[in-house]
Amino acid sequence: MERLEQDADFLQELFIEETWKNIDKLDTFIETKMAETELLITKEEIDRLFRTMHSMKGSASMMGYPAFSETAHSAEDLFSYLREEEQPAQADLQSILQLLRMVSGYLKRELRRMETNDEVTDFGWAVVKRIKNFLAHIDCENEPEGPSYQIAYTRKGKKRIPYTNFTGLVLQMKRLATVMGRTLDKAFCLHIEGEEIEVPQDIYEKISMAVLQMTKNSMDHGLEQTEVREKLGKTSVGTISLEVQKTGTQIFVVFRDDGQGLDRERILKAAKAKGWLKKPEMEYEDNEVYAFLLRPGFTTKQKATLFSGRGVGLDVVNAAVSALGGSIRIESTICMGTTFFMEFAWEQS
Repeated sequence: MERLEQDADFLQELFIEETWKNIDKLDTFIETKMAETELLITKEEIDRLFRTMHSMKGSASMMGYPAFSETAHSAEDLFSYLREEEQPAQADLQSILQLLRMVSGYLKRELRRMETNDEVTDFGWAVVKRIKNFLAHIDCENEPEGPSYQIAYTRKGKKRIPYTNFTGLVLQMKRLATVMGRTLDKAFCLHIEGEEIEVPQDIYEKISMAVLQMTKNSMDHGLEQTEVREKLGKTSVGTISLEVQKTGTQIFVVFRDDGQGLDRERILKAAKAKGWLKKPEMEYEDNEVYAFLLRPGFTTKQKATLFSGRGVGLDVVNAAVSALGGSIRIESTICMGTTFFMEFAWEQS
């Protein structure tokens, strides 16, 4: 356990250190441009900072900071717009710099909270909304047609965002599970079906966020260590499976593990401590109990580590599902595992 906590602290410190360096790059860019009489942003600057924000987005997502990740993603979208726009108006460039300053301010506040082990916030969603509104109207006189996740904005107006399959997500799952498996001393295997299915980019990103959080949860809470599994008569290697199906504009995602399952009484105890119970414990159905896991700030851990106890958990999954207007259902059996059923749909313009 001591080795685990040391490794967890090291990885958390590494994330914070690298992110500070990336924010410094963003701040240097902002302050340099703010001092210019006439703004000029080169292609090299755009490409460099696009990669910087992309890196921050991915690292934050892997660490389980969804608002942090989405804020960096929105900044990435600003640089994506600049890639497309050959001659942006000076007023638009000034607006972009102001938005980037908002991004930087939020990210720095969150990093300071992480350094002092304070619970991270979700205030970044307000910044994300501001950026999305800016991009949605910058080149359009009228409101966009159709859902925002189907539209990209460029100097040429609206265009469809390319579809993407889940191959990239599978690689991220493997990378995350491998790192956690080594740290937690747990053996695992992944079983994937439907990685070739294509969906709009924004839907892919939300589903990926949810699946990576569930992968982290399964590795940390779900799968048992080898000796424990063998004593229970289970295979020595735990299994995590992901199944994606598509019917028209509906996506069905099933994520399961064959671990220890959810502890109903432990969940109820934690929910009671937070004052969430509105009726006697015995009156709660299993699905109502499991729904507590989807609330922000829920944890059953007494001490925070890299992977648990920071109040960042399955609420990430719920946020991703809710953002797409989807539904989620959890089933679990003690000693046999837990399954998440998710359903999403989108409109075609």
